[in-house]
Amino acid sequence: MNKKIKVSVIVVSLNTLIDFKKTINSINSQTFKKFEIIVIDGGSTDGTKKEIKKNKNSFSNYLIERDNGIYHAMNKGIKLSKGKWIIFMNSGDTFHKKKTLENFFSEDVKEHDIIYGDTIVNSKKLKYLVESTAFDNKTLSMPFCHQSVFVKSILLKKKNFSLIYKYSSDFEFFFNCFERKKKFKRINMIISNVKSGGLADKNRQKVFDENLMIISKKNNKLLTYILYLKKLNQYLIDFLKTILPDFVQKIILKIKYKNVLID
Repeated sequence: MNKKIKVSVIVVSLNTLIDFKKTINSINSQTFKKFEIIVIDGGSTDGTKKEIKKNKNSFSNYLIERDNGIYHAMNKGIKLSKGKWIIFMNSGDTFHKKKTLENFFSEDVKEHDIIYGDTIVNSKKLKYLVESTAFDNKTLSMPFCHQSVFVKSILLKKKNFSLIYKYSSDFEFFFNCFERKKKFKRINMIISNVKSGGLADKNRQKVFDENLMIISKKNNKLLTYILYLKKLNQYLIDFLKTILPDFVQKIILKIKYKNVLID
């Protein structure tokens, strides 16, 4: 492992040229420079491939080839990584500030395995803060965004993301880490800005189905029951989205996120 590389930033892309440029620019603008960028592209046809090759000297490594989904692509990045820590970015996601990595490494990170912070979500309707919460024995879904969590690479290299799950493999990975008593730490920092409308956002019911499969391993009937109720609630939300006009949805979201709205 190259000791000069503290963190591997793995960028996954597919036909997202404008967003891809935005993400790469954000990483390269970091004041902390002991990082590497690894790009995994699923075979873009919109000019992203050309952009990757044009800037290949900026990347530690890159792959352009078809994959079997986002987690397969992320696993490819893990295999190529050389940093002690790994963080994933999707095209369009950015670090919150130019000093995000610098501030992260000013924290006490040595004694922990998984360190996570908060996220700003940008949707077409509004921008709001999503505060991370603890991963504990009552956790039913991801309590933080994968763009706002740093994981020791040794953990990901020993156990890649499972390809059994298409939408919740990151949850399964962190669930497994918690079960194995790995050390989680929340830091009071906004780490990333992300776009809404990602894979999980578009497939909420499938996320719930996979989370139920993962949670069922606990053999905890109460947690399973609560997750079923959340799934039913999501059905109602999905239905309302189909009948309510956009301006009404925006009002509802503003009420829901009133304490964390970003101007």
